[in-house]
Amino acid sequence: LPAKVIVDRGSGRSKGFGFVTFETVEEAEKARDGMNAKFLDGWVIFVDPARPKESQPRPPPPPRSPDGSTSETGFRTNKTVGWTG
Repeated sequence: LPAKVIVDRGSGRSKGFGFVTFETVEEAEKARDGMNAKFLDGWVIFVDPARPKESQPRPPPPPRSPDGSTSETGFRTNKTVGWTG
């Protein structure tokens, strides 16, 4: 059975859940009945059918200054980094 463990992009660690694809609805129901709320390696396993991801409204972008840079504080930011030596 194809299975996918969901991992955090930054750390690469498991987020604690995953998805298993079954051939039939009957197989999925049998797996749910057999494993839901059971202990596995010291953890309680919960088996639920996957639901489509709900779209989240995007927050508005931060205000832009006249030169096109962004700053939440309202201060102008200088994107140039340099040094002398």
